[in-house]
Amino acid sequence: MDFDLTNEQKAILETARRFAEREILPRIKEEEFKRDMVEEMGNLGFFGCAFPPRFGGTDMGFLAHSIVCEEISRADSGLRSLFNLQAMTVPYTIMEWGSTAAREKYVEDLVLGRKIGCTCFSEPNAGSDIASIETRIEDKGDYFILNGNKTWISNGNLAETAVVYATFDQKQKHKGLCAVVVETDQPGWQARETAKLGDKSSPIAEIFLDNVRAPKENLLGEWGQGFKIAMTALDRGRISVGSGAVGLGQACLDASVEYANTRIQFGRPISEYQLIKGTIAEMVSLIEAARFLVRRGAWLNDQDRPFTREIAIAKYFAGEAVVKVSGMAMEVHGGMGYSLELPVEKYYRDAKLYQVGEGTANIMRLLIGDDALGIKNANRPRIHVPSDFRELE
Repeated sequence: MDFDLTNEQKAILETARRFAEREILPRIKEEEFKRDMVEEMGNLGFFGCAFPPRFGGTDMGFLAHSIVCEEISRADSGLRSLFNLQAMTVPYTIMEWGSTAAREKYVEDLVLGRKIGCTCFSEPNAGSDIASIETRIEDKGDYFILNGNKTWISNGNLAETAVVYATFDQKQKHKGLCAVVVETDQPGWQARETAKLGDKSSPIAEIFLDNVRAPKENLLGEWGQGFKIAMTALDRGRISVGSGAVGLGQACLDASVEYANTRIQFGRPISEYQLIKGTIAEMVSLIEAARFLVRRGAWLNDQDRPFTREIAIAKYFAGEAVVKVSGMAMEVHGGMGYSLELPVEKYYRDAKLYQVGEGTANIMRLLIGDDALGIKNANRPRIHVPSDFRELE
C-alpha cells in the first residue's frame, strides 16, 4: 500500500479544508442542521467520491471518501453523518442493490445533496440485533405496506428518502428481512426529533410508520435479502464513522497543541512540562494509528477485496481512540476545557457517539474476536464490488 495521497486526493482534501475554514468554522457555535451546507457539499463532490459520474460522482474511490469525511469532521463532527446518509448507507446501497428505476430516481439527488436521506435500522427492541426488527412489510401486489416504529434515525425528521429495513416474518429472524426505499412525503410517515448529547448539527429522530407505501420497484435486492444488504451497508458506513472519529481526534489534538503553546503557568508555556508532552505524544500516536487503520479498510474496498474485518478493527480502534483523546484534550485545557468558550467541550460531547454508531464497540469486539478465534470468519465473499458500478456509465 502506498501511503502517499495522489494529486487528485490531495486536491479534494484541500477543497474540503478550504470549505471547512470558509463555511463551517464561522458557524460552528450554531449547533443545528444547516440545509444549505448539504447542497454546497454535494456540489463540491464531497459525497460522490465512490460514485460514477452518471450518478453525480467523481469516481475517486473510498479512500478519497475517507479523506474528505475526516477533514469535514475535523471542523464539525456533527456533519460526519452526512457522509453515511448522502453517500454510503443510502445512495450507495440503492446503487448497489436497487432496480434501474430506483437508481435513476434517487441516487443522484442524494449524492448532490438535493434530497436528504436516512437509513432506518434501529427500533425500540432492535439495536445491535438487527434480526429482531419488528417493523412489518406486506406485499400488496402492486406495492408494499410498512408499519412499525424506528428509533435513533439520523436526519430522520428531515429526510425525503429513506432506506427502511422491515420483516415479513419475524419467526425467520434474519431470513425474514427486506430493505425498501420509502419516500417520506406521505401521511403515514411521522417523525419526532430526539434530544441528544452531541453531534447536534445532525438531528436524530424517532419514526412512526402507519401504512406507509413503497412501490414494487423500490425493493432493494430480493425478497428476504435485507439482512445481507444491511451488513454490506454497515461495512461501508464504518468507513465514514471511522474517518469521522479520526477527524474529531485531530481537532482535539490541534486545539491541545495550540493551547499548550500559549497557556503560561509558572512563567513558561505548559507545553514545556513533561506531563503535557507525554499527553500530546499519546494523542498523536492514537490518532495516527486510527488513521492508518481506517484508510487501510477504505483502500481494500477500492481494490475490490473483502474488508469487513479490517474496517471493524478500524472503527473499533478509532472510536475508542477519539473518546480517550477528547478526554486528554479536556485535561490539557484544564478549567477552560469545561468552559463553553472553547470548542473542546463540544469535541468531548461528540466523541462518545463513535463508540455506538454503526456497530457498538462491544459488537465490534465480538466480530473481531470470533474471527481471531476461528469461530466465524469476518470477511464475507464480495457480492458486488466497486468496479461493477463503473459499467453503469
